[in-house]
Amino acid sequence: MDLQLEGKSVLVTGAGRGIGRSIAMAFAQEGANIVVNDTNLEGAEETANLVSNKGVRALPIVCDISSLSSVLEMSKKVFAEFKSIEVLVNNAAVRKMHTFFIDTDPLDCELEFRVAVFGTMNCCRIFLPSMIQNSFGKIINIGTDAARVGQERECNYSAAKGAILSFTKSLAKEVGRNNINVNAVSPGATNAPMRQERIELLKQQIGEEKVAEREEKVKKMYALRRIGEPEDVANTVVYLASEPARHITGQILSVNGGYAMVG
Repeated sequence: MDLQLEGKSVLVTGAGRGIGRSIAMAFAQEGANIVVNDTNLEGAEETANLVSNKGVRALPIVCDISSLSSVLEMSKKVFAEFKSIEVLVNNAAVRKMHTFFIDTDPLDCELEFRVAVFGTMNCCRIFLPSMIQNSFGKIINIGTDAARVGQERECNYSAAKGAILSFTKSLAKEVGRNNINVNAVSPGATNAPMRQERIELLKQQIGEEKVAEREEKVKKMYALRRIGEPEDVANTVVYLASEPARHITGQILSVNGGYAMVG
C-alpha cells in the first residue's frame, strides 16, 4: 500500500524518546521529513540523527509547547526550513505521580494539563492556519485508553488526555471543510520509557518478584496477552496520516491489544 507520505513535512512533539521517537522513525521510513520537538536537546538531536540516517531531512527543535510564545518561535524555525507542515502529531505529555487522586500534588496536575492539553492546543493554534491556507493537513493527537474507560491512580493524567480526545472530535468538525483530518490514537499499556520508569520504581518499592507477578496479571487483562510496543502506536499514527485514510476524521482509535473494546 502506497501511503503517499514521501516528501511530506511532519512535526512530532515529544519525539526525543519513546513513542514520539518511534513515530518520527516510522514517518521517516515512509520518506517524510521530520521536525523533532522535545524539551531535551540531547534526545531531540539523537532522534534527528536516527531520522537522517533514513535519508530524509530532520530538524531538531527544543521547545516547551505549554508556552504559546515558544511554539510561535518554533514555528518560525520550522517554516524557515520547511515551507509547510502537512502532518502534526501532538504526542508530548507529562505523567507525574502514580497514586490516588487525594494524594496528588495540585502543581503536578497543573503541569500535566499544561503540557498535554494546552501544548496540543498551542501547536494546533499555530500550525492550523497554514494547513487551512493550503487546504490540506493531518493532525493526530495521542490519548490514552485510561481516559476512555477510567484508571485508578491516573486521575490527573486521564483527565488531561480525556480533554484531548474531546478536543479532537470538536476540531475535526471545524476543519473538515478545509480538507484537514483530525484523529486521535489511544494506546493501552505500552513499553515506553514512562511505563518502564514506573516499573523500576515499583521494583524498589515491592521487589522484582512481586512486580513480575503483577506484570503477568496485567497481561491477562489484554486479549492478545501482550503489552504494546511504541511501534504499535507509531504504525497506527502513520496510517491515519496517509492518503488511504483520507475519509477518517474525528475518530479515537484504540491501540490496546484488546484491553478495552469501546463502542
